Amino acid sequence: MMTMEKMDGLEYRLKRSNRKSMGISIERDGAVMVKVPHQAELNNVEKFISEKKIWIYQKLAQKKALNRERPKREFVNGQGFLYLGRSYRLKFIDDALRSQKSPKVESLRLWRGYFELAESEKTGARNHFVSWYRKQIKRQLKERVPRYDKRIGVTVKDIRILHLGHRWASCGRNGVINFNWRSVMAPIWVFDYILVHEMIHLIERSHTDRFWRLVTRVMPDYEEHAHWLNENGADLDL
Repeated sequence: MMTMEKMDGLEYRLKRSNRKSMGISIERDGAVMVKVPHQAELNNVEKFISEKKIWIYQKLAQKKALNRERPKREFVNGQGFLYLGRSYRLKFIDDALRSQKSPKVESLRLWRGYFELAESEKTGARNHFVSWYRKQIKRQLKERVPRYDKRIGVTVKDIRILHLGHRWASCGRNGVINFNWRSVMAPIWVFDYILVHEMIHLIERSHTDRFWRLVTRVMPDYEEHAHWLNENGADLDL
Protein backbone atom coordinates (compact mmCIF):
# COMPACT_ATOMS: atom_id res chain seq x y z
CA MET A 1 0.00 0.00 0.00
CA MET A 2 1.33 3.42 -0.93
CA THR A 3 0.10 6.88 0.10
CA MET A 4 1.27 10.47 -0.40
CA GLU A 5 2.30 12.23 2.80
CA LYS A 6 3.77 15.59 3.75
CA MET A 7 5.98 16.68 6.66
CA ASP A 8 7.46 20.16 7.21
CA GLY A 9 6.95 21.00 3.55
CA LEU A 10 8.56 17.77 2.34
CA GLU A 11 6.26 15.58 0.24
CA TYR A 12 7.01 11.89 0.11
CA ARG A 13 5.53 8.57 -0.97
CA LEU A 14 4.95 6.22 1.93
CA LYS A 15 4.99 2.55 1.02
CA ARG A 16 4.13 -0.12 3.60
CA SER A 17 5.20 -3.71 3.08
CA ASN A 18 6.42 -6.83 4.88
CA ARG A 19 9.92 -5.40 5.29
CA LYS A 20 11.48 -5.29 8.78
CA SER A 21 13.17 -1.88 8.69
CA MET A 22 12.58 1.63 7.34
CA GLY A 23 14.41 3.02 4.32
CA ILE A 24 14.45 6.08 2.07
CA SER A 25 15.29 6.40 -1.60
CA ILE A 26 15.08 9.12 -4.27
CA GLU A 27 13.25 7.89 -7.35
CA ARG A 28 14.14 8.70 -10.96
CA ASP A 29 11.40 11.30 -11.12
CA GLY A 30 12.82 13.02 -8.03
CA ALA A 31 10.12 11.72 -5.68
CA VAL A 32 11.09 10.81 -2.12
CA MET A 33 10.12 7.19 -1.38
CA VAL A 34 9.87 6.07 2.25
CA LYS A 35 9.49 2.31 2.73
CA VAL A 36 8.37 1.05 6.13
CA PRO A 37 6.93 -2.10 7.76
CA HIS A 38 3.15 -2.47 7.84
CA GLN A 39 3.00 -1.88 11.60
CA ALA A 40 5.20 1.27 11.67
CA GLU A 41 3.47 4.17 13.43
CA LEU A 42 3.40 7.50 11.61
CA ASN A 43 5.15 9.42 14.42
CA ASN A 44 8.06 6.95 14.24
CA VAL A 45 8.13 7.31 10.46
CA GLU A 46 8.29 11.09 10.76
CA LYS A 47 11.05 10.86 13.36
CA PHE A 48 13.03 8.65 10.96
CA ILE A 49 12.50 11.13 8.10
CA SER A 50 13.54 14.03 10.35
CA GLU A 51 16.82 12.29 11.15
CA LYS A 52 17.48 11.82 7.42
CA LYS A 53 16.20 15.23 6.33
CA ILE A 54 19.57 16.76 5.42
CA TRP A 55 20.54 13.59 3.53
CA ILE A 56 17.25 13.78 1.62
CA TYR A 57 17.77 17.42 0.66
CA GLN A 58 21.36 16.70 -0.37
CA LYS A 59 20.24 13.87 -2.64
CA LEU A 60 17.47 15.99 -4.12
CA ALA A 61 19.97 18.78 -4.76
CA GLN A 62 22.35 16.34 -6.45
CA LYS A 63 19.61 15.07 -8.74
CA LYS A 64 18.57 18.66 -9.51
CA ALA A 65 22.18 19.56 -10.25
CA LEU A 66 22.65 16.58 -12.58
CA ASN A 67 19.58 17.61 -14.56
CA ARG A 68 20.44 21.28 -14.57
CA GLU A 69 22.53 23.14 -17.08
CA ARG A 70 25.91 23.97 -15.62
CA PRO A 71 26.97 27.62 -15.48
CA LYS A 72 28.59 28.53 -18.77
CA ARG A 73 31.61 30.49 -17.63
CA GLU A 74 34.11 31.36 -20.30
CA PHE A 75 37.56 32.60 -19.51
CA VAL A 76 37.16 35.94 -21.24
CA ASN A 77 37.33 39.57 -20.14
CA GLY A 78 34.29 40.52 -18.09
CA GLN A 79 33.23 37.01 -17.11
CA GLY A 80 32.24 36.78 -13.44
CA PHE A 81 33.78 34.24 -11.05
CA LEU A 82 32.63 33.56 -7.50
CA TYR A 83 34.57 33.92 -4.28
CA LEU A 84 32.85 33.79 -0.87
CA GLY A 85 29.47 34.41 -2.45
CA ARG A 86 30.45 37.47 -4.52
CA SER A 87 31.10 37.64 -8.25
CA TYR A 88 34.29 39.30 -9.52
CA ARG A 89 34.95 39.97 -13.20
CA LEU A 90 37.98 38.56 -14.96
CA LYS A 91 40.45 40.98 -16.53
CA PHE A 92 43.42 39.88 -18.64
CA ILE A 93 46.57 41.90 -18.12
CA ASP A 94 49.32 42.49 -20.67
CA ASP A 95 52.40 40.56 -19.54
CA ALA A 96 54.86 43.41 -19.99
CA LEU A 97 52.68 45.94 -18.19
CA ARG A 98 51.98 43.46 -15.43
CA SER A 99 55.68 42.75 -14.88
CA GLN A 100 56.42 46.45 -14.57
CA LYS A 101 53.73 46.88 -11.91
CA SER A 102 54.58 43.83 -9.83
CA PRO A 103 57.13 41.33 -11.15
CA LYS A 104 56.57 38.87 -8.26
CA VAL A 105 52.77 38.73 -8.42
CA GLU A 106 51.12 35.34 -9.08
CA SER A 107 49.58 34.52 -12.46
CA LEU A 108 46.06 34.94 -11.05
CA ARG A 109 45.11 37.33 -8.28
CA LEU A 110 42.05 39.10 -6.91
CA TRP A 111 42.97 42.75 -7.07
CA ARG A 112 40.84 45.89 -6.61
CA GLY A 113 37.58 44.07 -7.34
CA TYR A 114 38.81 42.08 -10.35
CA PHE A 115 40.39 38.73 -11.01
CA GLU A 116 43.55 39.60 -12.91
CA LEU A 117 45.24 36.98 -15.06
CA ALA A 118 48.29 37.31 -17.30
CA GLU A 119 47.37 37.27 -20.99
CA SER A 120 49.97 34.56 -21.62
CA GLU A 121 48.22 32.23 -19.12
CA LYS A 122 44.82 32.32 -20.82
CA THR A 123 44.95 28.73 -22.05
CA GLY A 124 45.55 27.47 -18.53
CA ALA A 125 43.00 29.79 -16.91
CA ARG A 126 40.87 27.08 -15.35
CA ASN A 127 43.86 25.43 -13.70
CA HIS A 128 44.95 28.79 -12.31
CA PHE A 129 41.49 29.34 -10.82
CA VAL A 130 41.38 25.89 -9.22
CA SER A 131 44.85 26.44 -7.76
CA TRP A 132 43.83 29.86 -6.46
CA TYR A 133 40.66 28.49 -4.84
CA ARG A 134 42.67 25.75 -3.14
CA LYS A 135 45.00 28.33 -1.61
CA GLN A 136 42.10 30.46 -0.41
CA ILE A 137 40.47 27.49 1.32
CA LYS A 138 43.66 26.83 3.25
CA ARG A 139 43.91 30.49 4.18
CA GLN A 140 40.29 30.64 5.32
CA LEU A 141 40.53 27.42 7.31
CA LYS A 142 43.67 28.56 9.09
CA GLU A 143 41.62 31.47 10.39
CA ARG A 144 38.26 29.75 10.92
CA VAL A 145 39.06 26.35 12.44
CA PRO A 146 40.21 28.01 15.72
CA ARG A 147 36.78 29.67 15.94
CA TYR A 148 35.11 26.31 16.38
CA ASP A 149 37.51 23.59 17.52
CA LYS A 150 37.35 24.38 21.25
CA ARG A 151 33.57 24.94 21.15
CA ILE A 152 33.08 21.58 19.48
CA GLY A 153 35.87 19.82 21.36
CA VAL A 154 37.84 18.41 18.44
CA THR A 155 41.29 18.73 16.94
CA VAL A 156 41.59 19.04 13.17
CA LYS A 157 44.94 17.49 12.36
CA ASP A 158 44.94 17.99 8.62
CA ILE A 159 42.88 19.45 5.77
CA ARG A 160 42.99 17.99 2.27
CA ILE A 161 41.64 19.95 -0.70
CA LEU A 162 40.18 17.58 -3.27
CA HIS A 163 37.70 17.25 -6.12
CA LEU A 164 34.74 15.58 -4.38
CA GLY A 165 32.09 15.73 -7.07
CA HIS A 166 28.75 16.69 -5.50
CA ARG A 167 30.05 16.42 -1.92
CA TRP A 168 31.25 19.65 -0.31
CA ALA A 169 33.43 17.94 2.25
CA SER A 170 33.98 14.60 3.94
CA CYS A 171 35.36 13.42 7.23
CA GLY A 172 38.44 11.23 7.04
CA ARG A 173 40.13 9.28 9.79
CA ASN A 174 42.36 10.54 12.60
CA GLY A 175 41.24 14.16 12.53
CA VAL A 176 41.46 14.66 8.76
CA ILE A 177 38.82 16.66 6.87
CA ASN A 178 38.53 16.67 3.08
CA PHE A 179 37.24 19.86 1.42
CA ASN A 180 35.91 20.32 -2.09
CA TRP A 181 37.90 23.12 -3.77
CA ARG A 182 34.60 24.61 -5.01
CA SER A 183 33.34 25.22 -1.44
CA VAL A 184 35.11 28.58 -1.08
CA MET A 185 32.88 30.00 -3.82
CA ALA A 186 29.99 29.93 -1.33
CA PRO A 187 29.26 32.78 1.11
CA ILE A 188 31.40 32.66 4.24
CA TRP A 189 28.48 31.65 6.47
CA VAL A 190 27.79 28.67 4.19
CA PHE A 191 31.51 27.83 4.13
CA ASP A 192 31.41 27.85 7.94
CA TYR A 193 28.46 25.46 7.93
CA ILE A 194 30.40 22.99 5.77
CA LEU A 195 33.32 23.24 8.18
CA VAL A 196 31.24 22.83 11.35
CA HIS A 197 29.34 19.92 9.79
CA GLU A 198 32.54 17.98 9.14
CA MET A 199 34.19 18.92 12.43
CA ILE A 200 31.24 17.43 14.29
CA HIS A 201 31.57 14.30 12.18
CA LEU A 202 34.92 13.84 13.95
CA ILE A 203 32.80 13.17 17.05
CA GLU A 204 29.69 11.58 15.55
CA ARG A 205 30.20 9.80 12.24
CA SER A 206 26.52 9.44 11.30
CA HIS A 207 23.65 11.91 11.04
CA THR A 208 22.09 10.87 14.33
CA ASP A 209 19.94 12.95 16.65
CA ARG A 210 23.06 13.64 18.69
CA PHE A 211 24.88 14.86 15.58
CA TRP A 212 22.21 17.44 14.77
CA ARG A 213 21.99 18.54 18.41
CA LEU A 214 25.72 19.27 18.31
CA VAL A 215 25.37 21.16 15.03
CA THR A 216 22.48 23.20 16.44
CA ARG A 217 24.45 24.04 19.57
CA VAL A 218 27.25 25.56 17.49
CA MET A 219 25.15 26.92 14.62
CA PRO A 220 21.45 27.30 15.54
CA ASP A 221 20.49 28.49 12.04
CA TYR A 222 22.34 25.72 10.19
CA GLU A 223 19.21 24.69 8.26
CA GLU A 224 19.22 28.05 6.48
CA HIS A 225 22.83 27.48 5.42
CA ALA A 226 22.17 23.90 4.31
CA HIS A 227 19.13 25.05 2.33
CA TRP A 228 21.17 27.74 0.55
CA LEU A 229 23.78 25.15 -0.41
CA ASN A 230 21.16 22.72 -1.69
CA GLU A 231 19.51 25.43 -3.79
CA ASN A 232 22.63 27.14 -5.16
CA GLY A 233 25.35 24.50 -5.07
CA ALA A 234 25.16 23.76 -8.79
CA ASP A 235 26.24 27.35 -9.53
CA LEU A 236 29.48 26.94 -7.59
CA ASP A 237 31.57 25.63 -10.43
CA LEU A 238 33.79 26.66 -13.31
